[in-house]
Amino acid sequence: MLWGRALFDAFVALYAVSLVLLFIETVQPRRAVNRAALVLLFASFCLETGFFLRQLWQSGTVPLYTPFDVVLLLVWFIMLVAVVVNALFRVDILVFLANLLGFLIVAFAAFASSGHVAYTAPKGDLLALHIAMAVGSYGAFTFAFVFSVMYLLQQRMLRSKRFGHLFFRLPALHKLDLNATRSLILGFGLLIVAIILGVVWGKLTTGWRFFMDPKVWSTGIVAVMYGILLTLRLRMGWGASRLVWYSIVCFIGLAINFILISKFSIYHRAL
Repeated sequence: MLWGRALFDAFVALYAVSLVLLFIETVQPRRAVNRAALVLLFASFCLETGFFLRQLWQSGTVPLYTPFDVVLLLVWFIMLVAVVVNALFRVDILVFLANLLGFLIVAFAAFASSGHVAYTAPKGDLLALHIAMAVGSYGAFTFAFVFSVMYLLQQRMLRSKRFGHLFFRLPALHKLDLNATRSLILGFGLLIVAIILGVVWGKLTTGWRFFMDPKVWSTGIVAVMYGILLTLRLRMGWGASRLVWYSIVCFIGLAINFILISKFSIYHRAL
């Protein structure tokens, strides 16, 4: 127990310090600060991986069956993608914004959690796959949100004709729009698979009672919102600016579904 707590505390501490350094490097670029931030970010990623492996070793099952574990897995996925993207494309601002969201999620989970409450429903491989697909979709939608925020920043600087160092470090608008669309497509595909797996698992294990869970219906609403967004983007050619704002609205709906609706859920316990 003490080792697990020590791993988690060290992970949060290094994560926080790496974010501070990333922020400093974003405001005043320094190569040494950037390297230190990335080293600490990678170290915190390794610590979180060690925390997961320790839980796996102790329990003998994949750490997916408590809301706290799901949150940590989501943050682990965000960190992994951010580190890989930065290694391939060197988009430092993306790394900062994505991990800022990740740290806020971890902080909320750490302080708001009332114990590591396990899901009350029967476990199994189908449930684990459902949770993994859902976490993957949340991660993809998070990056779509980050790309949307970066798009708005770039667009605002273009309109105001303020071409500072931040402007030149942001990707072009068409690249941000393309990456946001790709993230949305990936997230929507994973969400649909997660919903299908969840419905099959719920029907097999709990029968029709599963469909009385408010989280089931709210997740369906979120899927419809993102489906409309992709339809407008791919088929109707809506303007990029309006799509960016609607993408942000969809992400807010996703956050409400994940944080608030879960408190009233029967099978998706809240933090």
